[in-house]
Amino acid sequence: MFTVCFTHATTTPSQPGLSQLVEAALADCGAERTGLEAEIRLSDGALLYMFGEDAPDGMLAEYPVLTPAIAAALLAVLRRTNSFMLDGPGGRLLVRPAGNVGEPRTPLMYEVELREVEDADALTDLLKGLRNNRSTTPSRPQSSPSRTPARAKPGFSITDFLFGKAV
Repeated sequence: MFTVCFTHATTTPSQPGLSQLVEAALADCGAERTGLEAEIRLSDGALLYMFGEDAPDGMLAEYPVLTPAIAAALLAVLRRTNSFMLDGPGGRLLVRPAGNVGEPRTPLMYEVELREVEDADALTDLLKGLRNNRSTTPSRPQSSPSRTPARAKPGFSITDFLFGKAV
């Protein structure tokens, strides 16, 4: 599952009405709610999961497979809500649609790279590139095998050590 986070801009409308903008953007793409919480089926059959559409500071979207319809839906939501998109929780890449104005409403705690995208194809390429970079980036080094403490010689105990018996 891949995750992207939306962070609202200073020009993003407040509630009430923000969730209606999200719904309008999804309807523009031919997306339909399946009836399951957060699940949206797109015109190509791909699934998208949206969380927090009514949250004042941002939303979250998850998708199992990136398709052109997913990218189009994400871009439509970005445009309608005038938001930015981070490449996941704690992401370092901030995306906004070309022509979007404003600054992130909630200050980011770290430095990010800002990119503008013109269309869904550009967003698809960008998200695929991120996914490929993550899969080729070595994961954290595995910890070395646990070492077992050296065993005391037979006839030696901790009390012997504490009370001065020669080792």
